Formats: sequence, C-alpha cells, structure tokens
Amino acid sequence: MFQAAGCWAQKARELDRYRWKLLRERHGRCGSLLRLVRDVLVDVAVGIRAKACLSGSVVSAPCEVLLLHSAPKSMALQRKNILIEGLRKRGHHLTEAALRSPSDACAQRMLLAPPQPVPLRYLVYAAHAQWLVTTYSPKVLINERNGSLHAPFLRLALAARGARLLQLAHATTLESSRRLGMNDYDYYGVFGHSSLVALQERTLRFGESTVVLIGSYLADETYDLPVADPALHTLLILGVGPDREKEPGYQRTYQLLRTWAEQHPHYRVLFKRHPRSKAQFWSDAAAQLANIDLLDSKCSLADALAQASVVVNIMSNAGIEAGLAGRPVIHVNAGSDVDIFSHSLFFGPQVRDEHEFSRQLQALEQDYPGHVAQARRFADYHLVYGSQGLAKTIQLVDNLLRGADPARDFETFRLSAAG
Repeated sequence: MFQAAGCWAQKARELDRYRWKLLRERHGRCGSLLRLVRDVLVDVAVGIRAKACLSGSVVSAPCEVLLLHSAPKSMALQRKNILIEGLRKRGHHLTEAALRSPSDACAQRMLLAPPQPVPLRYLVYAAHAQWLVTTYSPKVLINERNGSLHAPFLRLALAARGARLLQLAHATTLESSRRLGMNDYDYYGVFGHSSLVALQERTLRFGESTVVLIGSYLADETYDLPVADPALHTLLILGVGPDREKEPGYQRTYQLLRTWAEQHPHYRVLFKRHPRSKAQFWSDAAAQLANIDLLDSKCSLADALAQASVVVNIMSNAGIEAGLAGRPVIHVNAGSDVDIFSHSLFFGPQVRDEHEFSRQLQALEQDYPGHVAQARRFADYHLVYGSQGLAKTIQLVDNLLRGADPARDFETFRLSAAG
C-alpha cells in the first residue's frame, strides 16, 4: 500500500517530542536536557552498530497471525498458551516470536533496512520492526509490550502491507506507568471500561488507536465456579511480582499475613505466586507453619480459586478473576500504594494490620452471599464479557483477519494523542 514520503522520519520526530515530554514530567528543564543528550548519544551509538549489522535479506516464514512476546523470557513463561491454542483451533496459522533488545537484534542481525530513511538514533527500532514484518508477513500482529519504541515502526511496516497491529492488554491499564502513554496501534484491546477511562485520563499519549473492549484473554469457562462454602476457612493470597516483593511496603504486607496465619492455625492459607517470583518468603513460611501451603507454580489461577473460600489481594490483576469466580476479596496492603483497582468501592477499607484483617474476615463470613455478589460486581467493573474474554479475543482476531470492522461486534472508542 502507498505510504507518504517521509512518514517514517516524521514518526521519529514525533517520538523525539514525546520522549522530551516524558522527561519533563519528572525533571526540570536542565535535568531533562542532560538526560536527553545522554539518551541521544546512546541511541546514535546503537544506530551506528545497527547500520553495520543490517541484513541483506531474510528467511521468509509467513503466517496469518504473529504473536510478538515482549522478550524471550516472556515467551518462555508460556502465559499465552490458552490464546495460542484457541486461535490455532480456529484454523489460523499462528507463529510466536519475541521482541529483541537493541543489542540482541544487532548481535543476531535481526535487522532489515526500512523502506524510508529514519534518523540514526531510531534505526535499530525501525530496522528490527521491518525485519519482523518482512520475515513473518502477518495479516495481524499481536503485540504485548507496553511503551515499546518499536510499536510505531511496527505499525508503519504493517500498514505498507495492508496488515494490522493489535496491542493486547495482559492486565488492566490502571497503573501510572509511563509505558502506558504509548498509544500508536491500529487496535488496542483492553479489559473493560475502567481501563478505557484510565487511558482517556492520561495527560500524555503518543499516537492514536481504536480501543476495543474485549475483556481478558486469560478468562474462560474455568472461572465459572460454584459458590464456595465459607466453612472451608481457606484463604488464597495472590502474590505480587518479584520487583514489588523487594519493596518495604510489600515485605510488611507479607509479614502481616504470615503473622496472622500463625495466630489463626484453624485457617488454611494458600499462596499463589506471581509467575516470575521464586516466592522465597512463602516457601520459608510454609516450611515453618503447618497451615500455610505454597501452591505449585504449575497450579492455574482457576484451580487455586477453586480451593479457596476467600481471596487476599495485595496488588494483583488476578483479584479481578477472583471476583469473576465468585470469591470474596479482602484488600490487604501495608504500604503506601494507591488502590488502583478501587477495592474500597466493593470490599471496604484497605487492611493495614492484623486486627482489621480479622474484623473484615468476620464480617465477610457473616454475610458470605452478599460478599460473593460484591465480588462479581467488582469483576464486572473491570472486565467486560466475564468468562467469555478468551472467546471474544479470538473473535476480534477473526474479524481483523477477515477485514471486518470490530465496531460491528464490540464497543470501540477512538483514542487520540494527548499532551
């Protein structure tokens, strides 16, 4: 398809302005200028290397759908297997690949000269995007990485072939992370209305996209669980990622919950680790206390929820799936984080000590059906289509492959650049 002359270089200039505004959000003018100069020097040095590492050709491996993981490590976690299997069962030819860092892309010569000139400082991003699109020739590319500087160039490379870039949210978009300012996609599949509002309220956004409310591709019928018996007295703690586990506030939260479990041996406490966490704290706790169990890393979230009567959420998107499964939630966080999931609208105030935890648990058990209903409302607040999220995600990809307008089957919203 025809592309206007200079559109790749124009995109680079727009990225320059966006990156400057990102710096100004956190630093003064002088501090931002120094950091910008540093970043440009690094990018130019990488660009020089990238120019020397450009490939003259690629080994073609065409597919219908390219699922682009954020990194090789993310690909190894196999968290998207449920989506991959669903798309392949529909008969689609899907290939997986991983976005490479600039150094890896250069070392492995996964670079192809873009069809139009780009400034040297963006060459490695544009050339890697061109290499991916030329190698796999997808009709739809599903991207998962937030904030990637590759995204605008992936979109340009795909547009030249009449293909589409679908950004697929793997979590709500409620965080304040600057990565969520990147908005240069053809379509942006998000969990629900709360995620849409959070994106709309951001004061700085790069690019424009069509947001599609599709729910979570991780949600399927396995979350349609029967209501638990409150007499089960089994709590499921949803762990946080390894980066957060190092922070004092989360360490205090873990200690609070361990202390409570030690004081209440008649309650069984299960811990569901984050996929990237080694869960050393809870491994030690399980070895010391008979009523604490560290679930196997292969235990699915749905299976974990099936064993519990109450869920303890600290700061995890999995709390939404808990609501979907009809498991009442208690929000515990001894740190200073903002309650981005709005737990307090549904479950009461944030728990910061053992006494308040016991009080909320007792109130929950006295009106278990009412709290189950609140849990389901919590899920509906964040998640459209409930347990049909996987099916709806597959339907969206089907529509894009057929060239059908997603607005025929989904709620869609135009999200423009801002700032």
